[in-house]
Amino acid sequence: MRGESWAQTDPGLIRARNEDTIWADDATGLYVVADGLGGHAAGDLASRISVDAIRGCAQDLRDLADAADAEGDEASRRAVFDRLQAVVEQANDAVFSRAREDEDLRGMMSTVSMVVLSRSAGYVAHVGDSRVYLVRDDHMDLVTVDHTLAEELIRAGRMTREELPSFRYKNVIARAIGEKATVQVDLLYVDLRPHDQLLLCSDGLSDFVVEAEILRTLRRHQQDPATALIQTANDHGGGDNISAVVVRLEETQEDATTTMTAVVPLELAEKVSLLGDLFFCHHLTPGERMKVLRYIHEELVPAGTAIVQEGQQGDDFFLVVAGAANVSVNGVLVNQIHAGEHFGEIALVSGQRRSATVTTTEETRLFRMSRDGFYDLSQKDQAISVKMLWVFSQSLAQRVTELSHQLVEASRSEG
Repeated sequence: MRGESWAQTDPGLIRARNEDTIWADDATGLYVVADGLGGHAAGDLASRISVDAIRGCAQDLRDLADAADAEGDEASRRAVFDRLQAVVEQANDAVFSRAREDEDLRGMMSTVSMVVLSRSAGYVAHVGDSRVYLVRDDHMDLVTVDHTLAEELIRAGRMTREELPSFRYKNVIARAIGEKATVQVDLLYVDLRPHDQLLLCSDGLSDFVVEAEILRTLRRHQQDPATALIQTANDHGGGDNISAVVVRLEETQEDATTTMTAVVPLELAEKVSLLGDLFFCHHLTPGERMKVLRYIHEELVPAGTAIVQEGQQGDDFFLVVAGAANVSVNGVLVNQIHAGEHFGEIALVSGQRRSATVTTTEETRLFRMSRDGFYDLSQKDQAISVKMLWVFSQSLAQRVTELSHQLVEASRSEG
């Protein structure tokens, strides 16, 4: 797909200086919003340094994203995220180093929210409280999670979202570019369709305009939506610098020929919900499940296809989203798997040979995660992997206990 973008930034009605920096390049499919933190030294310089470091890697990022589309495997997708991580770390190092060189610049920081487009997806990197939204039809989904003190308190159960508007420290940033020598980056994957829109914005928009009104503004102003969003925020007081980058996705002729056989991805919210139904994702927040989604590959398998073969090496875990499959051992049917059920979780930690053959009985939609992907998740998002592994170990312990009971019962029967 090709992106057509509109991008605007404005100081608002209160601030004397605009500390936001934006970048929108339809040729490479790179879009960035960076917000220099208000109240800190040289926030405008921090955001500008961040964007300059990122945009210099635009073509490299796009080439990797297109290669991931063509290959469709875990390694090529992970290569995009590895490069995204390195690019944001490069921006962080540039801001942090510049601040250490000049006493007057100490404490300068910036947020960064960026998207790199491929023909079928958006690769997102995010630090801070600027935001990325996915707009599809009459729905708007928040893709990113704000890195603020308020969000951390909400996730910890120490504050409710209803208390947020009156919270004194709601704008305190918990993570930013240039804050430390290293930076933790949220890396996210979003399937895209023709006519989708992506909105990247600073908190000067999201803090002053509710999502329902943002959506109405996007629908009403097709020709220059970014300018309309800036005006809407100013109409609501313009209490901060305001930035908006709106990207509308259009299908190209090449896309039209390839999508005839491509899997139409599920809705983002539905994917997040489906992951929540998995036993080892029960304790993950929606934001954490969004991070897991970058390792999920969606596949549509014809009826009569062997997904895994007994005795073959196994490296993938599967969730049946829709459809059904038979499980057989030595050619004997032993079980059936239906929508919402999963198999192959042992492969995520051991990669041992498959103990059964699983064959689809009808066209079946699957989520697939590889062992390499799970390992990469454990390296980049340790808090998530610890939660998953803890539940996974509990499940295995329960299986061992049940097997022990069965062996005891069997020995008693023989006696």
